[in-house]
Amino acid sequence: MQSHSRRCAGVVLAVALGACSQSNSPKAVVAVKPAVPKAIVLAPQPDPDAVVQSATVEPSPIFDEQYHGPDQGSLESVTALFARGYIESAMRETMLAAVHIDYPLLGMRDVRLTDPVSKFLTSPQARKTAHDYLYAGLARRLDRPLSPTQWAQIWQQLPQQGRLSDWVKQIKRVVAAR
Repeated sequence: MQSHSRRCAGVVLAVALGACSQSNSPKAVVAVKPAVPKAIVLAPQPDPDAVVQSATVEPSPIFDEQYHGPDQGSLESVTALFARGYIESAMRETMLAAVHIDYPLLGMRDVRLTDPVSKFLTSPQARKTAHDYLYAGLARRLDRPLSPTQWAQIWQQLPQQGRLSDWVKQIKRVVAAR
C-alpha cells in the first residue's frame, strides 16, 4: 500500500509542480464587441380581406409646373392684367411687346418702371403696338369701348419723354376718373 500512496503522492507532486512551473505572464485581454441585434426584415403579408380592382385603377395626376395662360407680352395677357387691375404689370408687358418688334431677345427682366418710355418705343411699329395694346387694355378695364377722340386725348396726355412709371400714374388717373 505504501507504493500506491507513493504513486499518488508523486502524481499530486507532479501536478503541483506543473502548475507552479507555468509562467504567470498576463494574457492579452481581448475587448469583446457588444453584439448588435440585427433587424428582422419581414416581408409584407398580403391582406386576405383586400379587394383588388385592377380594371378601375387610374394613374395619379402628374403635377405640371408649366404655365398655361396667355403668352407673356401678348395682347391677351395685357388685357387680362388690365381687367384685373394690375396696371403696372400690364404696362410692363405692353412695353415688352413693343420692344420685341425691334429687340426680340429682351425679356421681362429688362422692363422696369423706372426706365424711360423712349427705350421701348424705338420705331413706328413699336409705338403702334404700344398704342394698340394700351387702347385694348384700357377699354377692357373701363368695361366699355373708347371713342377715337377719347383715346387720342388719353394718348396725348401720356408723357412721351417720361418714364414708364409716369405712364402708369396717368393710366391710373384715367381709370379712377371713369
